[in-house]
Amino acid sequence: MYRTIICAVGLGSRERAEHLVRTAQAFLEADGTLHVVHIVERFPSVVNQEPDDWAISVIDEAEKKLSQLCKQLQVPALIHVRVGRAADTILAIAAETNADLIIVAAHKPDVLDRVFGSTVDDIMHHAKCRVHIDRISGAKQ
Repeated sequence: MYRTIICAVGLGSRERAEHLVRTAQAFLEADGTLHVVHIVERFPSVVNQEPDDWAISVIDEAEKKLSQLCKQLQVPALIHVRVGRAADTILAIAAETNADLIIVAAHKPDVLDRVFGSTVDDIMHHAKCRVHIDRISGAKQ
């Protein structure tokens, strides 16, 4: 059991997000804290500057969807939606919250992973805490 868990929810299906949140809840101590995290990586209008109105609306929408998901699942969680490189930002949130577990979902590797590296690989190699990589088969990505 873990006291502080970061559950990274990506752009996959709702079923996948539900599975990740339920997995995190199963690993969480009774009085622990769950942080559900979504990172928005690609904003053409954001290059070393604050997000514009469009970016802010995307962030707000993601926060609402994650809050709704947790409420429907009856899983209390703190929601974090941030702009940045996914691996770096997830690791930063883990450091800020002194997390003892990060939960991330694996996906089938593609050519971009080979060129740029995968988020899961970066988290796995640089995390200062345990990492649970969810590889459920048959789930919609």
